[in-house]
Amino acid sequence: MPINTDNLTSKAAQFAYDATLSTQTSAVANNSEMTMDDFWQLLAAQLKYQDMSNPMSNSEMMQQMTQMSSMNTMTKLSDAISSIATVTNNLSQVTLTTYSTGLLGREVTIAITNDDGDITSKVKGTVTGVDLTGATSVYVDGKKYELAQIMAVGDVPANAFDDLENKTDNKTKGTTSSTQTNKK
Repeated sequence: MPINTDNLTSKAAQFAYDATLSTQTSAVANNSEMTMDDFWQLLAAQLKYQDMSNPMSNSEMMQQMTQMSSMNTMTKLSDAISSIATVTNNLSQVTLTTYSTGLLGREVTIAITNDDGDITSKVKGTVTGVDLTGATSVYVDGKKYELAQIMAVGDVPANAFDDLENKTDNKTKGTTSSTQTNKK
C-alpha cells in the first residue's frame, strides 16, 4: 500500500517557522491531536528519508510504535470514562426527576433547620408542585422546600420522629440511647 506523502508535506507546511511572528505558537495548526494515520505517515517518511549509512534501529521503531499505541489506548480509555460520567449524570437526573414527581399529591413531613443543621420544627403537608430547574425542590401547600428537607413520605407515627431526635440528641451529648435506657 503506497503512502501518500502529499498530505504529509501539506501538514508539515502548517508547522513551518515564520520569522515575522514574535512567538511561534500561532504557527501551530489548530488540530493538536495526532491520529494513528498521522503517526504512520510520519513513520513512513522517517523510513523513506533516513540516512542509509545510519538507519533507524528496530528497537527505536518498536519503541515509537509502542508509545503511539499506548497513547491511542489512553485516549480511548479517557473518552470511555467521560462517556460513563455523562451517562451516570443523566441517569442520576432521571432518577431524581422520577422520585420528585412521584411525590406529587403525597403527604410529606418537611424538616425546618437552623444554620447549624439542627431541626427546629417540622411542617406536614401535601406536595402540590415540583421545581426541576436547578436544585430540585418541592412545593408543600404552596411553599418551596428543598428535596433534602423531606423527612418522611406518607403518614408516619409521631413517635418515630421522637426516636430520631433522641438518637440525634444522644450522639451530640456523647452518650448512646442504650446507656440512657439503662440509667432509667
